[in-house]
Amino acid sequence: MKDFDPSNELKKQVGMYFDQALDPQSKDEFLQKLNTDPSYMQAYQHEQVIRDNIKKHIYRPVDSSNLIQAIKNQIRKP
Repeated sequence: MKDFDPSNELKKQVGMYFDQALDPQSKDEFLQKLNTDPSYMQAYQHEQVIRDNIKKHIYRPVDSSNLIQAIKNQIRKP
């Protein structure tokens, strides 16, 4: 049997919030805890910084049709 780890549960809830995977009731409960519990706010801000950094440092081509065509061309080469 696994031991209950509050920090893992907190990380899971924060991740689910950012992924928009919480049902409305859980989302409301999470937001209430976020406003009252400093550990929730700290975990939220940490996750937000990580996700913002990922968005800034990952290159995504604007026109994916060029990417698709380049992959097709590579596959077709003998």
